[in-house]
Amino acid sequence: MAKRYLINICLLIAVLCGFSSCEEDAYYDPYEEITYDLCNYVWTDWFVVDGLDCEQQLTFNPDGKGWDTRIYHYPSGRIDREEIPFYWDWDNYYTDILYMDYEDGRTTLENVWISGRTFKCLYNGERVTFKAY
Repeated sequence: MAKRYLINICLLIAVLCGFSSCEEDAYYDPYEEITYDLCNYVWTDWFVVDGLDCEQQLTFNPDGKGWDTRIYHYPSGRIDREEIPFYWDWDNYYTDILYMDYEDGRTTLENVWISGRTFKCLYNGERVTFKAY
Protein backbone atom coordinates (compact mmCIF):
# COMPACT_ATOMS: atom_id res chain seq x y z
CA MET A 1 0.00 0.00 0.00
CA ALA A 2 2.79 2.45 0.92
CA LYS A 3 4.65 1.57 -2.30
CA ARG A 4 1.59 2.39 -4.41
CA TYR A 5 1.10 5.65 -2.49
CA LEU A 6 4.73 6.69 -3.20
CA ILE A 7 4.37 5.83 -6.89
CA ASN A 8 1.21 7.96 -7.12
CA ILE A 9 2.93 10.88 -5.36
CA CYS A 10 5.90 10.64 -7.77
CA LEU A 11 3.57 10.60 -10.78
CA LEU A 12 1.68 13.61 -9.41
CA ILE A 13 4.93 15.53 -8.93
CA ALA A 14 6.09 14.62 -12.45
CA VAL A 15 2.80 15.84 -13.96
CA LEU A 16 2.90 19.09 -11.99
CA CYS A 17 6.50 19.74 -13.00
CA GLY A 18 5.56 19.09 -16.62
CA PHE A 19 2.77 21.67 -16.49
CA SER A 20 4.94 24.32 -14.89
CA SER A 21 7.64 23.94 -17.54
CA CYS A 22 5.16 24.73 -20.32
CA GLU A 23 4.53 28.25 -19.10
CA GLU A 24 5.79 31.04 -21.27
CA ASP A 25 8.47 33.23 -19.82
CA ALA A 26 6.75 36.51 -19.03
CA TYR A 27 9.99 38.40 -19.67
CA TYR A 28 10.89 36.77 -23.01
CA ASP A 29 10.18 39.05 -25.94
CA PRO A 30 11.35 37.76 -29.35
CA TYR A 31 10.74 41.20 -30.89
CA GLU A 32 13.05 42.83 -28.35
CA GLU A 33 15.66 40.08 -28.68
CA ILE A 34 15.95 40.22 -32.48
CA THR A 35 15.90 44.03 -32.41
CA TYR A 36 18.79 43.95 -29.95
CA ASP A 37 20.72 41.56 -32.23
CA LEU A 38 19.98 43.72 -35.28
CA CYS A 39 21.15 46.93 -33.59
CA ASN A 40 24.19 45.44 -31.88
CA TYR A 41 26.37 44.99 -34.99
CA VAL A 42 27.38 46.52 -38.30
CA TRP A 43 26.13 44.06 -40.94
CA THR A 44 28.45 43.69 -43.94
CA ASP A 45 28.07 42.08 -47.36
CA TRP A 46 30.15 42.20 -50.55
CA PHE A 47 28.81 42.26 -54.09
CA VAL A 48 29.80 43.43 -57.57
CA VAL A 49 28.14 46.40 -59.25
CA ASP A 50 29.23 47.70 -62.67
CA GLY A 51 32.39 45.60 -62.41
CA LEU A 52 33.41 47.13 -59.06
CA ASP A 53 33.68 45.35 -55.73
CA CYS A 54 31.22 46.96 -53.36
CA GLU A 55 31.15 46.54 -49.60
CA GLN A 56 27.75 47.30 -48.09
CA GLN A 57 27.48 48.01 -44.36
CA LEU A 58 24.08 48.30 -42.71
CA THR A 59 23.89 49.95 -39.30
CA PHE A 60 20.57 49.87 -37.43
CA ASN A 61 19.92 52.07 -34.39
CA PRO A 62 17.26 51.26 -31.76
CA ASP A 63 15.51 54.60 -32.46
CA GLY A 64 14.51 53.43 -35.96
CA LYS A 65 17.27 55.27 -37.83
CA GLY A 66 20.09 53.66 -39.75
CA TRP A 67 22.91 54.03 -42.26
CA ASP A 68 23.53 52.16 -45.49
CA THR A 69 27.23 52.64 -46.20
CA ARG A 70 28.53 51.52 -49.58
CA ILE A 71 32.25 51.41 -50.24
CA TYR A 72 33.27 51.01 -53.89
CA HIS A 73 36.74 49.56 -54.57
CA TYR A 74 38.25 50.48 -57.97
CA PRO A 75 40.98 48.40 -59.65
CA SER A 76 43.28 51.46 -59.45
CA GLY A 77 43.05 51.38 -55.65
CA ARG A 78 40.71 54.34 -55.42
CA ILE A 79 37.87 54.00 -52.93
CA ASP A 80 34.56 55.87 -52.99
CA ARG A 81 32.28 55.90 -49.97
CA GLU A 82 28.57 56.64 -50.01
CA GLU A 83 26.53 56.97 -46.79
CA ILE A 84 22.76 56.83 -47.18
CA PRO A 85 20.50 57.43 -44.17
CA PHE A 86 17.27 55.48 -43.77
CA TYR A 87 14.48 54.81 -41.30
CA TRP A 88 13.63 51.21 -40.47
CA ASP A 89 10.81 49.30 -38.81
CA TRP A 90 9.53 45.76 -38.46
CA ASP A 91 6.30 44.76 -40.18
CA ASN A 92 3.63 44.98 -37.44
CA TYR A 93 5.55 43.25 -34.65
CA TYR A 94 6.52 40.36 -36.93
CA THR A 95 10.26 40.10 -37.21
CA ASP A 96 10.56 38.32 -40.54
CA ILE A 97 9.93 41.44 -42.64
CA LEU A 98 11.90 44.66 -42.25
CA TYR A 99 11.22 47.95 -44.03
CA MET A 100 14.01 50.41 -44.79
CA ASP A 101 12.69 53.79 -45.93
CA TYR A 102 15.22 55.82 -47.91
CA GLU A 103 14.71 59.34 -49.20
CA ASP A 104 14.03 57.95 -52.69
CA GLY A 105 11.94 54.90 -51.78
CA ARG A 106 11.46 51.79 -49.68
CA THR A 107 13.53 48.62 -49.52
CA THR A 108 11.93 45.48 -48.12
CA LEU A 109 13.90 42.73 -46.41
CA GLU A 110 11.86 39.53 -46.23
CA ASN A 111 12.47 36.18 -44.54
CA VAL A 112 14.75 37.93 -42.05
CA TRP A 113 16.77 35.46 -40.00
CA ILE A 114 19.40 36.53 -37.48
CA SER A 115 21.46 34.06 -35.51
CA GLY A 116 24.75 34.81 -33.84
CA ARG A 117 26.74 36.95 -36.23
CA THR A 118 24.78 36.04 -39.38
CA PHE A 119 21.88 37.98 -40.89
CA LYS A 120 20.11 36.34 -43.86
CA CYS A 121 17.23 37.80 -45.84
CA LEU A 122 15.69 38.43 -49.23
CA TYR A 123 16.94 41.93 -50.08
CA ASN A 124 14.59 43.26 -52.76
CA GLY A 125 13.97 39.65 -53.79
CA GLU A 126 17.63 38.57 -53.84
CA ARG A 127 18.97 36.18 -51.19
CA VAL A 128 21.70 37.96 -49.19
CA THR A 129 23.84 36.99 -46.19
CA PHE A 130 25.35 39.72 -44.05
CA LYS A 131 28.08 39.05 -41.49
CA ALA A 132 28.45 41.00 -38.25
CA TYR A 133 31.60 43.00 -37.55
